[in-house]
Amino acid sequence: MPTPVPVPNLTKKSRGRRVPTNVDQEIKYTGEKSTARTHTCVVPGCGKCFARGEHLKRHIRSIHTHEKPHQCPFPGCDKSFSRHDNLGQHMRVHRNYRG
Repeated sequence: MPTPVPVPNLTKKSRGRRVPTNVDQEIKYTGEKSTARTHTCVVPGCGKCFARGEHLKRHIRSIHTHEKPHQCPFPGCDKSFSRHDNLGQHMRVHRNYRG
């Protein structure tokens, strides 16, 4: 996978979620490290960590690259999505479409 390029002046909101960075090691009340977050974003200045590779991939697509590889197959619909499940949800708009 190519290294993502950061988007300048990013203003996307996190909807209240807080993703720890590698510098910001999350500590439980017991003083131990919480779940292993071994997948770290390599975009300069980001460094957010994720427990699962697919979560990192989702983060990179939605925050850094704005890549939307999942195109709606409905004729005349130009929508595309970064996640397959979002495309599936969108397809309900075209209820009787059989593609």
